[in-house]
Amino acid sequence: MKSKPHTTHHQKDSVYLGLCKFLCSRSCLLVWIITITACTGTRFIPEGKYLYTGADLKFKHNGGIPNRSQLETEIEAVMKPAPNKSFLGMRPTVWFYYIAGTPKKKKGLRNFIKTKLGRPPVFLSDVSPERTSLNLKTVLQNNGYFEANVEFAVTKKSKTAAVDYTAYIITPPYRIRDIHYERLDSVYGNLSTGLPKESLLKTNDIYKLATLEKEIKRVAETVRDSGFYYFSSNYLIFNADSSVGKRQVDLYLGFENIPDQAKKVYRLDTITIVNQYQLTRDSTTRGKYATDTIEGYKYRYRRNDFRPEIILNSVNLHKDSLYRRIDHELTLSRLTDLGVFKFVNIRFTPKGDSLLRVRILLTPLLKKSLRFEVQINSKSNNFVGPAVTASFINRNFLKGAELFQFQINGAYEVQANAKQQSPVNAYELGSEASLTIPRFISPFHIPYSSHRYMPQTTMKVGFKLQNRVDYFLLNSLNIAYGYSWRETAKKNHTLYPADITFFQLGNISELFESRLQNDPYLQRSLRNQFILGSRYTFTYNSQTGEQDERKKDNIYFAGSLDFSGNLAYLTQRLAKSKENASDKAYEIAGRPYSQYSRADVDLRYYHDIDSKNQYAVRFIAGAGFAYGNATTMPYVKQFSSGGSNSIRAFRARSVGPGSFDIRTLQNTNTNYFIDQTGDIKLETNVEYRFGIIGYLKGAIFADAGNIWLVRSDTARPGGEFAWNRFYKEIAVGTGLGLRLDASFFVLRLDAAFPLRIPYLPENNRWVIQNVNIFNSRWRSNNLIFNIAIGYPF
Repeated sequence: MKSKPHTTHHQKDSVYLGLCKFLCSRSCLLVWIITITACTGTRFIPEGKYLYTGADLKFKHNGGIPNRSQLETEIEAVMKPAPNKSFLGMRPTVWFYYIAGTPKKKKGLRNFIKTKLGRPPVFLSDVSPERTSLNLKTVLQNNGYFEANVEFAVTKKSKTAAVDYTAYIITPPYRIRDIHYERLDSVYGNLSTGLPKESLLKTNDIYKLATLEKEIKRVAETVRDSGFYYFSSNYLIFNADSSVGKRQVDLYLGFENIPDQAKKVYRLDTITIVNQYQLTRDSTTRGKYATDTIEGYKYRYRRNDFRPEIILNSVNLHKDSLYRRIDHELTLSRLTDLGVFKFVNIRFTPKGDSLLRVRILLTPLLKKSLRFEVQINSKSNNFVGPAVTASFINRNFLKGAELFQFQINGAYEVQANAKQQSPVNAYELGSEASLTIPRFISPFHIPYSSHRYMPQTTMKVGFKLQNRVDYFLLNSLNIAYGYSWRETAKKNHTLYPADITFFQLGNISELFESRLQNDPYLQRSLRNQFILGSRYTFTYNSQTGEQDERKKDNIYFAGSLDFSGNLAYLTQRLAKSKENASDKAYEIAGRPYSQYSRADVDLRYYHDIDSKNQYAVRFIAGAGFAYGNATTMPYVKQFSSGGSNSIRAFRARSVGPGSFDIRTLQNTNTNYFIDQTGDIKLETNVEYRFGIIGYLKGAIFADAGNIWLVRSDTARPGGEFAWNRFYKEIAVGTGLGLRLDASFFVLRLDAAFPLRIPYLPENNRWVIQNVNIFNSRWRSNNLIFNIAIGYPF
């Protein structure tokens, strides 16, 4: 007789547990599917209607499309209306719009859901594929494809519909053969003689309507700069002759409906400057005004708040001179740049047949103001915390548009660290007084060719107290004198011939004292010392100054040079001054001063795929070298790597230098203060940024880089730079990010993990094979979260 198989309780429990897991997983999947289906909003779509899900455009052409990037930018602008925003295939805004129903009140939860979270559905009936096809064809023709054609097809699925457009570009674009300006001569003399030299149109360029419009604007500005005040670009038109053959066009610039007034040359008559002008009434005729005649100008004022020469030096309009548009715009720009006027208005009134009366109306800002700010600070070293600032501002301190500012600030910050038993706390207190003067103040002449922008001279003095709780107290006093000026709308210069800082370290804890004893490099960089510096910074930003069109590709560049102690060292060396006994360094007021040279560059490239997607790349390189009176650069001038604005897969300032393993210093203290610095830095960052829904945006990123020492340091073996191995010591990390981008405020959360760890043995530094997101131990040891304000670059 066979016995029945015996089933233990353990086996029953295993079967039961497995069944539960199976049912649970399938239930979650079912709930997920139901949720996705519900949140699409399609179940609310009325019968006979189709939710519009978007459009796609394909090109069919023989050969390449040379101006495809520009075409896609213009095409994006005419592909309207845009569909409701989607997220993982869902249309949550449509779902919110419908579930809110019809709110009975203008306020409340229902109204908030419907108006803030929800959006009305975009139906296929709201889209006109025929009109869009014509608009797309127009875009192609405006870019030289005169024989292009566009067709469309509508694809319907259940309650949704999409439109597919096909652009047929069978032949190459038309190109410019010749440009003719001679028709201007009949009215405007010999203006056409100089126009071709600066023309935006070049022979053999692809025909583009946008370039023709820019050229018309340029020609109109040239005509107005010759005294024709009433001339406008509306009176110019290009005629294109495409019958010349070989897919070429001849362009002829002519007139259209030009009035007699626009054919006359005007000169400037009386110029009246009205200070303290009020917009609420005709302040030129009411109230008590004093009038002075200064250098040919009538200067009217109520109170003697401004020295007249400050305003007159900003005016490029002169009595009896020809009207020139550029002088008009320069005067507006320079008066606005003074920073003391709320409104600047220039009015021209005709007098007779050839004269213009000029009135320059100036409405001042409030002279004095107090400001109190509360904010959240986020620094590159992962310190985050609240900060308060109180400031006093006087915009006309010495009656010459001088800006005086005095501010007091305080901040409390925490550097959270997953591997520390408690976070590192810090607080800062500081004050600064500065005076900015809208001109160069210098004992020697400074050549400055730009008349459009106002140069500035800045003098400031500030004090800062930084307390790293349980570590040290750092006091610093800074005095600086420098200049800033704008070369063009895109190029800025800053030069500080004198930038003097004194540092004093105090309240050193026993823990930090032991660190200093074991790290002479850090000890020397933090010693009480002077920085007798000079620095220069050049900035180029292609994103500024572009008003005509949005650029898909932009570049930002910042380069700086920083020097300290060279003149003082040379002077004391020639004077054979006595060095101190401890480290053989020259001193000023009983304190040594630092001597070094430092340079760094920050290059960024941004490529807009469309209005919601962008690639961003940054490259940073920097190097500094101490010599003469010092063997290490000051702590505040050294480079660091790691953190929310650097390599995000590593904690702030924890990378490097080189292959040095910081864990060798931490083995006896899990609450060890991590702050690695170096003399050389290389770093690159790559981000793909994309929209998710509304203000919520996402990013996928990768970071790589490290820092190195110029000289070897026994306390940090492997930290010095070497050409034959520096590339083997690059730290690499990657991750994902979420950004709440409300334009004026960006809150960022990045999660990152390392792919390459430079302090591991050389053959084991790549750790990609160890990545296991689903393992809690791996996440605990490798996943780094960064919370910050603003984009990393």
